[in-house]
Amino acid sequence: MTKKLFLSIIILLTINYNAIADIPEILIKPNNEEYTRLSTGLAGSNITIISSETILSKPNDNIHQILEDFSGIEVRKYYDGVENVKSEIDMRGFGEAAKSNSLILLNGNRLNSIDMSFVDLSNIPLESIERIEIIRGGSGSTLYGSGAVGGTINIVTKNSVDQASIKSSYGSYNALSGELFVSRPINENDSVLFSSKLVESDTFRNLADYSNESFLLNFSKTQDNVKINLDVLSSDTETELPGPRVIGGVYNYHFCNLYSDSRTARNAGGYDTFSHPSGFAEGLKGDICNTSKRGNYANTEKNSYNGSILYSPNELNTFSFNVGYKDKIEKSFFAANANTVDVPNNGDRYSVTEVDGNMINLGYETSQVEETYINNIKIGFDHYHSFYNSNRHRKEDELVGHFYDADIKSQGYYFQNTTYVPKLSTSISFGARSEDNYFKGRDTVNRNIDGFASKYSAQNHSIYNNKTSNTVFNFGVDRRIDKNLTLYGGYSTSFRIPNIDERILTINYPMTAEDGDFILKDQESNGYEFGIRYQNTSTSINVSIFEMDTKNEIQYNQAVNANLDPIKREGLNLDIMNNLDSKTSIEGSISYVNAEFTAGTLSLGTGYSEFGYPQGNDTYGYLSETAIQYLGSNSTPNQTFSLAGKKVPLVAPLKAKASITRKMSNGFDLKVDLHYVDERYVSNDQENIEPMIPDYYLLDLQLSSEDGPYNFDFGINNLLNKEYYDFAISSTFHDDAHYGTQSVYPLPERNLYVNFGYKF
Repeated sequence: MTKKLFLSIIILLTINYNAIADIPEILIKPNNEEYTRLSTGLAGSNITIISSETILSKPNDNIHQILEDFSGIEVRKYYDGVENVKSEIDMRGFGEAAKSNSLILLNGNRLNSIDMSFVDLSNIPLESIERIEIIRGGSGSTLYGSGAVGGTINIVTKNSVDQASIKSSYGSYNALSGELFVSRPINENDSVLFSSKLVESDTFRNLADYSNESFLLNFSKTQDNVKINLDVLSSDTETELPGPRVIGGVYNYHFCNLYSDSRTARNAGGYDTFSHPSGFAEGLKGDICNTSKRGNYANTEKNSYNGSILYSPNELNTFSFNVGYKDKIEKSFFAANANTVDVPNNGDRYSVTEVDGNMINLGYETSQVEETYINNIKIGFDHYHSFYNSNRHRKEDELVGHFYDADIKSQGYYFQNTTYVPKLSTSISFGARSEDNYFKGRDTVNRNIDGFASKYSAQNHSIYNNKTSNTVFNFGVDRRIDKNLTLYGGYSTSFRIPNIDERILTINYPMTAEDGDFILKDQESNGYEFGIRYQNTSTSINVSIFEMDTKNEIQYNQAVNANLDPIKREGLNLDIMNNLDSKTSIEGSISYVNAEFTAGTLSLGTGYSEFGYPQGNDTYGYLSETAIQYLGSNSTPNQTFSLAGKKVPLVAPLKAKASITRKMSNGFDLKVDLHYVDERYVSNDQENIEPMIPDYYLLDLQLSSEDGPYNFDFGINNLLNKEYYDFAISSTFHDDAHYGTQSVYPLPERNLYVNFGYKF
């Protein structure tokens, strides 16, 4: 296969007119097209649209859980996994930087922030969702810009429906939730939708309580050829952060947080032999636990406001205008190991971060219907401007010691064209985008404030201004062989710009005045995909193979951010559904991805810098037993090793999901889910020598019933009570004493839930 030769089936989402109703569409053109650019069509892309019926058939699942039922999507969970808060979506195997390489949209508007925060989807009630659109691969970058590298997910909410419901849920760890959804027409032209959700949980981990209050409001008005939509989304979240548990190693305070002692315990921290007065005298190894340590937390308030106008002078032309504003305030605290409730430590950090921004989108879509072909073209302009301000204190009631100020502006032009030739049952599409991005940032440290006196704890940097430009495109072909079989394939390029957290943590070893100087290159990717779809009355199969090459990939691992050496990803996605009979159905998905470096070197240093830290994130001391055993060190300082062929950390090569649903004679439906995730290398381990995150499989059961307006669900998650975790990071000290030392976040054991709902 080459990147220039391919045949495929184009997914025709563009035409919805009676004159061409016999066109063999693979995917029906969605309603509410003002919320999506998918209605233009992306030939050759592997696209899935999850309907509201499918979403509501999974009443206890949140959006993350629904998404990971499908191939090409892995959800990596942190902390305790409740509501999948602090979880990231990984499409196409990007590891720890996945959250910045998967673009998440709500009604076509970005949910990804310019910082490294997680996209929280738990505050969107399932009842309010019309559909979820998934584009695998980088073709969405043409339509939406930076960040749509691994894929794009667009969540479209309902409007203009007459429906109302309430739902309550209770589960293990005192998990409580309540939801209200109301959508009513005001008159023949106007309608209003309101949904709200409240969630509270003590969670699987100690000192990890979680609560969220959110609501979504939509107003829709149709008058002649004009349609107006107004959206308001608000969310208030409080989260305690329990910290990691430690496996392997016996260094410093790890005795206080061992995974083997208590997978649910809080992050107690401890005193090392240097800081504790009796450490040297008694020969202690850091096993003095700091049980009075303050707990970490992160509280977030989010609001977004969006308005759109569509004007359609006739059925072939549509003009669109969209304007929006969103803001987020996060207040978080992270305690140092020696911190106590009463006495702060200079390593403590309390941060107040505000991110806000505005956007303007303009678009025009036109269709041409001829006897021999049908053509649809969409052109548009996007403007995004986001502002970042972060104050860093030692604790809540103390003065600001470090201040960050930055803004990112993006302006892009795009077009997407789709042509369908009925005689050949073939569609072809081509699109391109040109985008300019402007970054400005600075930071200031006040050395007179407690906690910020050390010249190595923070750096001062004057204003840094930077402009970059990117041009991307996609091309795809769709060919229908017969009424059941379709071939598709496409090629696309994509990009992403560094976010502010990645720029802040650009650290070099040994530490220099240039650390945190904001300088990173834009990431660039290109890839192709070939696929087959088959569908008849009882069976649906979608399978594709893909390959993606990336250069200047931006690394994010909380210690050293940099542009990485070239990486290649290749793999397979398979989704299958079959109705065995009128009462039994099965569905499943398989994802395989091989993500590895194709060039570059690792440098073996002398072990420690002049400041007592390792000389690099991937550097071992040249005389260490670890270096000699795993890297073949020959006792030569600064020895280099090839990075080619090394796997990208945190990427599971294989993920599989299988479900079987059986309608019982007593009116209940029984569903059995089996989920498998392969082993993978831990974060910080580009050398691929640390012990891997173990593979695991989970078995879930659900029993549900619907009787008129009432519905009931009971389920057991992790029925076999497996011990597992999705994330681990190795020690940044790559020496003999720390080999195998990893921080992990344990995930819930067996847990139960029960749901009650009523529609009125």
